[in-house]
Amino acid sequence: MKKFLLLSIIFMFVPITIKAETVDLAPNATSAIIIEASTGTIIYNKNEHEKLAPASMTKMMGLLLIMEQIEKGNLKWDEKVTASANASSMGGSQIFLETGEQMTVEELVKGISIASGNDVVVVKKQSQVIGEEITI
Repeated sequence: MKKFLLLSIIFMFVPITIKAETVDLAPNATSAIIIEASTGTIIYNKNEHEKLAPASMTKMMGLLLIMEQIEKGNLKWDEKVTASANASSMGGSQIFLETGEQMTVEELVKGISIASGNDVVVVKKQSQVIGEEITI
């Protein structure tokens, strides 16, 4: 009993670190990285230098750009956007937009974030200022 008590006291004051490299946090992923936001310290990495297609990273960037435009007042949640021929010809994951099909920005965000639609990321907004199409 004394040995157990002594070991318990020692372990209370001796820092124990578990290295993330010993645990595969992303067993089904080809590559992964976890970075502590405030310090930039890499907490976990797996094949972090392997070159891969950006996949959903472009959709997350699209969502960020949409949110920034909403925050600036250049875009509204109920504003209509139109699917261009380019958008409807996208491959991969999509919601199968047809050329000229319209949706609100709210529906657009759902199409990107829920359905992971490649076609939704490249729809067009009609500019009220000079009447030209701009990609959002």
